[in-house]
Amino acid sequence: MANDQLNTLIAFPDWIVAVTHQRSTEFFCWVITPDLAALTDGEIHATSQAALAAGRSLVQCSTGPQVDFSHCRLYQD
Repeated sequence: MANDQLNTLIAFPDWIVAVTHQRSTEFFCWVITPDLAALTDGEIHATSQAALAAGRSLVQCSTGPQVDFSHCRLYQD
């Protein structure tokens, strides 16, 4: 992951969702949990939006009920 660059970062209470990329067509999702564990789906996504959706799914699977991302700040590179 030494050559990865941050593309998108969404932070809200207790959770962080990030998207990194190595090339313009290789995006990866990351989730930092409230316990500071890093989760990823291990997939290469073609777009940052697809990787972000995968990160949101990881949060949803981890928390049960759907997380409301509408109040999150979005940073995009």
